[in-house]
Amino acid sequence: MTPDEENEAYMVKEAQRLRKSDPCAAKAWIITAKTLFPNAFTVQYEAYILERDSKNYEEAARCFSSIATNFPNQHSELWQEINSLTNALRNDSESSPEQEFYVKMYKHLTPEVQHNVFMHTINNCGDNLEQCISMYILMFNKFPKSALTQAPRLLEMVVEGMKTELDLYQRVLVEEVLPLIQNKPPELPPSTACRLYISSLEYYIRQIMDESDNSDAWKNVFKVLTICGQMMGWEPFLPFNKNLSLNVYWERLVDILSSSPSGSTHVLFYATTLFIYSLHGYNRNCKIRIEDADVSHVLVEGFLEWSPEGDGSDVACMEPPKFSLTSPVSTELSQAFLQSAQCWQLLNTDQFQKDFSQLMQALPLQPWISRFLFDLAIYFGHRDEANKLMSEMTNQNGLVQSLQILSLHLMQNSMTLQGFQCILKIIAELPATPVGQLLDNMTLKGYRHVVFLPLTRSALVQYCVGAIVSRLGRKVFEPNCPDRLLSDLLVLQQLNLLNDVLLTQQIFTLIRQRKAFNLRTLSTYIISIDFIEELAHIWNSQQEDNFELTSSPTNGSSGAPAPISASGGAPTRRIGTRGADKGAKDEFKAITRQQIARCNENVITLLANFISQEHIMLAQHIFGIAQPVETIVIK
Repeated sequence: MTPDEENEAYMVKEAQRLRKSDPCAAKAWIITAKTLFPNAFTVQYEAYILERDSKNYEEAARCFSSIATNFPNQHSELWQEINSLTNALRNDSESSPEQEFYVKMYKHLTPEVQHNVFMHTINNCGDNLEQCISMYILMFNKFPKSALTQAPRLLEMVVEGMKTELDLYQRVLVEEVLPLIQNKPPELPPSTACRLYISSLEYYIRQIMDESDNSDAWKNVFKVLTICGQMMGWEPFLPFNKNLSLNVYWERLVDILSSSPSGSTHVLFYATTLFIYSLHGYNRNCKIRIEDADVSHVLVEGFLEWSPEGDGSDVACMEPPKFSLTSPVSTELSQAFLQSAQCWQLLNTDQFQKDFSQLMQALPLQPWISRFLFDLAIYFGHRDEANKLMSEMTNQNGLVQSLQILSLHLMQNSMTLQGFQCILKIIAELPATPVGQLLDNMTLKGYRHVVFLPLTRSALVQYCVGAIVSRLGRKVFEPNCPDRLLSDLLVLQQLNLLNDVLLTQQIFTLIRQRKAFNLRTLSTYIISIDFIEELAHIWNSQQEDNFELTSSPTNGSSGAPAPISASGGAPTRRIGTRGADKGAKDEFKAITRQQIARCNENVITLLANFISQEHIMLAQHIFGIAQPVETIVIK
């Protein structure tokens, strides 16, 4: 040790000895030492420590700046102070008195020294990726312009971090890093930029699935898409606007597609984003609140109105079906579904299919995709594909599955025993809460159509009734249609009257043409005033003919309807129009008054009970012979 070094060490040691007991004397020793040894690190560092311990953050900042400028990266003591300073800056919201000092001192450092503090920390982080990334983020907050040159390195670190801790670094990316670079996105290799977008999309999809209000999440998704597009110089898409029609997004996508080379990455990402956005809207609207209850909707086959001239089903199979607007949500649901279908078809063309498949495997979309693909098969009439997909949907609700199986059978314009058993299962599992209303446009003429059916008690019974009527209705136009079939159809038509006026007219025409008619369901199930008035008109208009109406009586003095067995075993009463039966008129009037008094009964419950109690007779009508059908009781 040279004499100067000995003197320097002695003065610093004296200052350290007096630092706590006599700060003024210690400071005098350091002032003298700084005069004699202005370039000595130990002297400069001890001067800083004295100011630090005195909480003199302005003077401490001057000393710290001098050390950081003259002795960068050379001494462990300096590194310890820099580490304490940056830790205080990272924990600015919850700081101790010591950390508060560092924060205040930082504010008095020159901008150059402030920036060097961050770079010194970053360069000495070693393998501590989390600390290095946090320093970059802190530096970008303090020095936004530094992002122009340092952002690529930070983003590469985030990508590297996601390989080991995906959730942590996805959150860091979307919540901390991307907001700092959104105004001036740096140029990145396409593979890195794409990886960042996929990770961001994955993060927000999970958020969307967990939250009810998703507007902010989708706004951020489109913002990230714009940022990544700017990184790679893509033609811009459209910003998020929840009031913007999906068709507007699709038209913009088509414009970009038409001017882009085949298989362009930006078209792939734009189309994928629009697909997921539409798919989310579809899944979200499949469950809505009706009368304070959450009600799901299921895509099912609609009914074709049959007539002797034909129902047009052969023509309908040659083109995609239409959507029946059965409820207020039908329009929004159908638009979201069709938009999803358009994107899906585009993304599964040869130019995109491989990359799109890889994207789908990377994103947590399976709960949405499986439902969508099944509905897509229903929409295009791909029955075999729908059956295969249904077997893979293991978490299906029993009621929903029965409804979907029934729909698959109706897609072929036929009814099988399995389809009929599904009707009985649906009736047995009807929701207890009487929410919802009857739907319009369930039966249309001339083209195939599909329906978003709400899983309400009324809509489910209406669909089951429609399924039975669609199979039995054509039998009315065949020769020698039996009274029992006409009678049972008349019961069902109480719910289906407005959807198929021609069928109701044909039933009453056949009744008028007969000398006698066995209306076995009159006193039990016929409560429609229109039907009762029409029967009364037929009765009164045939006073001169020997017209006999056979009906089952009510149950004893209570007036409650007597249950009618499928074998017709209940006692019957013949009521004729001629004077041979002198009490006929009074008896017929009594029956009509009794049924009119029941006109306000719940027709949904009435027909659910009818299908359940008369299922053997209905099966005989449908299949032509008595077949074993599982007996199900409505509770």
